[in-house]
Amino acid sequence: MPAGPPDLASASGYLKELARRIRALRERRGLTQEDFAARCGISVSFASLLERGERSPSYETLLQVASALELPLWELLRLDDTQDVGLHRLEAFARARCLTRTDLDRLLAVAEVLFSDDAAPQLTGARPEPARCGEPGCGRPVLARSLCTAHYHRERRRKAAGAGTGG
Repeated sequence: MPAGPPDLASASGYLKELARRIRALRERRGLTQEDFAARCGISVSFASLLERGERSPSYETLLQVASALELPLWELLRLDDTQDVGLHRLEAFARARCLTRTDLDRLLAVAEVLFSDDAAPQLTGARPEPARCGEPGCGRPVLARSLCTAHYHRERRRKAAGAGTGG
């Protein structure tokens, strides 16, 4: 049975979900508990307790945790994307390059083209269906002028024969 939303009605439910989020974010960033604790200015044992939901962090500790994870506090407290492993990479990319609002708009425009339904065949390597010969009942791939190889050459020969007879 899939896990439902966290039980936010109780403080312990929220604390457990926050603990899972802190651990997931730390691991995504490749930080050991020791590195994480050092960045937060807390002991390793307290970091472990936080990640197990056995200690409730103070506001100052939450600020330190958010800073260590390079997130704004509101992002740390958001619980709806614990499985979203790529979002922080996209944000880090934009921040590292100091992208402006215009740059972000351009990046999103490219992403919209890349991930549109029209781009799907190009991205997956699938080729569009080739054009088919216009002669009734043929259906072979087109060489030129909406005709397959055989019908194209037949048409050329017919035109050449008509031009050679003067009319």
